[in-house]
Formats: sequence, structure tokens, C-alpha cells
Amino acid sequence: MANEKSTVILGGGIIGLSIAYYTSLSSPITHITIVDSASILLESASGYAGGFLARDWFDPRVAALGDYSFTLHRELAEQFDGAKRWGFTGSHVYSLTLDDAPGGVSGEDWLLAGTSRANAVGRMVTQHVNAPGEGVNADGTPAWISKQDKASWKPIAGVEDCGQVEPRRLCEFLLEKCKERGIKILLGKRAVDIVRKRGGGIEGLMIENAGKSEGSKEEQFLKCTDIVIAAGCWTPRVFNTLFPSARISLDIDSLAGHSILYRTPRYAQPFKNIAKGQLDKAHGKDEHISYAIYCPPTKQWDWSGEAYARLNADSKPEIWSGGLNHTSTQLPLPELATDSKKLIKPECMKSLRKAAVTLTGLRVSDSSEPATDDIEIVSEHLCFRPASKSGVPILGEVAARDLGKGFGEGGGAKVWVAGGHGPWGISMSLGTGKVMRDLMAGTKPEVDVSALKVVEGAPLSKL
Repeated sequence: MANEKSTVILGGGIIGLSIAYYTSLSSPITHITIVDSASILLESASGYAGGFLARDWFDPRVAALGDYSFTLHRELAEQFDGAKRWGFTGSHVYSLTLDDAPGGVSGEDWLLAGTSRANAVGRMVTQHVNAPGEGVNADGTPAWISKQDKASWKPIAGVEDCGQVEPRRLCEFLLEKCKERGIKILLGKRAVDIVRKRGGGIEGLMIENAGKSEGSKEEQFLKCTDIVIAAGCWTPRVFNTLFPSARISLDIDSLAGHSILYRTPRYAQPFKNIAKGQLDKAHGKDEHISYAIYCPPTKQWDWSGEAYARLNADSKPEIWSGGLNHTSTQLPLPELATDSKKLIKPECMKSLRKAAVTLTGLRVSDSSEPATDDIEIVSEHLCFRPASKSGVPILGEVAARDLGKGFGEGGGAKVWVAGGHGPWGISMSLGTGKVMRDLMAGTKPEVDVSALKVVEGAPLSKL
């Protein structure tokens, strides 16, 4: 049919999957293909991130999207039993400052850089998960954090405004739904060229085998009406490959981060939600809740630590710990997401384990001796998060004239970008997916994302 929609999404991480999922729910039906250069999905941030969710920790330009996406996370979890399938819970959030931490630094500072802290910091938590002695200390702090001499705790937010998921499980759910709805998934394929109509517009794109193999390139043509570049940190590379003479650049850089997933005997059972049954509360139906801890640098480590006590899909407790980050200069972006594991630095894993033991290891009451290492490392990770230079995501259509000479003529497929979410990709994923669905359909999104649009190039000269 002449008016049939066909969308190609370049990138199979949580942003691409969210766009595909929500677009597949629209009417009329759109034929959707996801293309990813990696042979295995979820080998970067979408699979190994901490999975922390926030409602209102954001720059004013992206605040509406953050709130919207947080609501969608809860709605999706309630619709598809996300508590069991991908560990969805509300989360209490604290900043923990140790005695030897430098003054004036909070553990959540790097996440809040450039944002409004009015709604995020200093919010007192009035209710905790359990009574003291049931996984919670007398002061309401979680017992999985070892007793720290002269440490100070600062409540940041509560379960109404923060949450937790196991991101890999959430992505696997979205992928499952995409496949059920007939979405094609092409792995190990790279978009290499644009195919244009006689009038100059875009007819589709060419893809070929990715990687460094010497085998056949096996070029394939994908005809489409919309191209969405949602390739995380690789978004600028994809854009520049397809549009080498573009009049704009996508200012998205990579922020690498090492992390570990581990278990401790002090978090062997999920935290029960004592507000269950209070249906006037958003989390009144939840069985369990989680805890998030942010810890500033100390004399023992020079990075801001994060620890999320979360649940796996089988409701088995686990702790994700990270915060040891590297700029693109310190740790350049690899060619493929599957190459990330080769770049893991053993010294970083050693530092993460040291911090984990200090915070959550076995400590004898009233003893000044260091904590004993009794934690069980489940997995070690290195992932790359896409951070835009503007500090907010880039969402929207690229003006045809900005794609290069002649692209503004003859109609054809539209080109869209969704990337640069920084540390908030998991949190903003669902909202991004639904907003992009609306933008591509030509309908007004439920929230204002005009401040996130692709910056257009300078007006063309009429000479």
C-alpha cells in the first residue's frame, strides 16, 4: 500500500526497544525492523546499568519527560507483573557520607550535575520498609549497609518518587513483546549507506554484516518511511556514516562505567513494603521495595559510589554497585558493544570490591576492625552511557536540509534521533519510546519535549 508505514530503528538497546514497542501499539500498523551491529543485544548500558528510576531529579528542560516516563514504568509493571518479571519496586534513597569523605561533596552530585536539586535533595523519608530488627536498623537505614563509625546519612527521596528495575530483564520483556508483535530483529548488521530516490529524498538504507570478519558483506536494502537512530553512544557514528556531508553534528559522547553485581548475607530476603494495602499510595500494591545509596569519595576511593539493593526477576536479592566512571578520553568507545568486556580494568574491579566490602561487608558490632569480605561477586561489567553536551537527551526529527545537499528535495523517509540520556537512559526509556512514537505519527506528545529537539543548522544562503 502506498501509505503503509515502515520504520527502521538503528539500535537495539532499551531506547530502541521502547520506541519499537510503543510504535507497534499504534494504529495504523507500522512495519518495524530493529538493526543492531552487535551479534548479541544488551551488552552495554541497557544490560548492565544499575536500573535506578527517578521521577523528578532532572534539568527543567527534561523534567516533564522524566515524570512521564516514571509513571509509564509503574503502569507497565502493574500491567505485566513487572515486580516479578523485571524486579520493579519503589526505592528509598539516601546519601551516605563516611567520616573521611571530603567536605561539600554528596554521593548523588554527579547524577544531579546541571539539574534542579530542589525536589531531589533534603526530602525527608518518614516511613521505612520494615520495623527495626527486620532488615532495617533502629534509625531506619538498611541493615545491608554495615555500621559505619561517624558516618552521616541524608534522606534524598522515597518510594513515591524513586524506583528500581533490573534493566536486562526489562529489556528482555520489551524484546519479547516486540517479537510477538512481528517486529524484525536483525543482529550483527550495520547501516552503511542511504539509498535515495531520483528526486533526492530517502527511499531506504543499505545494511551489511558488522564486525571485522573477512566474509561476505551480504548487503541488504531496507525500504522505509522513517529511520530512527537510537544507537546509544554509537549514535553519532551511525549518523556520520549515513550522512557524511550533514550540516549538523550530534554532540553525544560516551561515559564509561565499571560496575559489579554481588550478594551479601545481610541482604538475603527482600525488603517488605509496610505500606502494602494502603491504596491511596502509588506503591500501595507493591510487595517489596528497594534501597539506593549514594556515597561520595573517601580517602579509600576517589569516585562517587552507588549501591542499589534490588531484586532479580525471581525476587532474589542482589546489589549493584558502580560509580567508577571514565570519560571518552580515558576509555574510548569500542567499535561494537560486545567489545566492551575486553576493556574491563582489573584494578577498577578491585576498587569496586573494596568499596563494597567497606560498605556492606561483615563487621563485628562495636569493633574498629575493617569489615570482613564475605560478599559473593555475581558478575563484573563495563558499559558505555551516551551523554549529550547539552546535558539533556536529543529527541526529534533531523531537518531534511541538514542531512546534506539535496536531501531537502523530493520527500522520502524522515530521519529521527533519540539519544544522549546520560545516566538516565533506563529511567527515561519508556517515556522516550512513547514520545518518539507520537512524533513519528505526527501527533502531539503528552508532554512537552520541544527543548530536546535536534538543533537545526544555520539557514542556507540564497546566493
